[in-house]
Amino acid sequence: MDEQNELADKGRTENRMGQINRALGLFICFFSAVVLVSIFLTETFVGKMTNLVAGLIFAVIGIIMVVKSKAKS
Repeated sequence: MDEQNELADKGRTENRMGQINRALGLFICFFSAVVLVSIFLTETFVGKMTNLVAGLIFAVIGIIMVVKSKAKS
């Protein structure tokens, strides 16, 4: 009986972690969209390239978090 309770608790914990990672991944993706939009508002070439690289890195991290969270839940 204890093993079943432990497995159920482990499943609930993994499901919760998946939901948290999904929410965090979506937030990071939204933040990357804001950074990518800011490319058009930046005047210098270096600023545009910095925003592009940072936005793409955030987008990749967010997408990976969302994909991995769906695999867990």
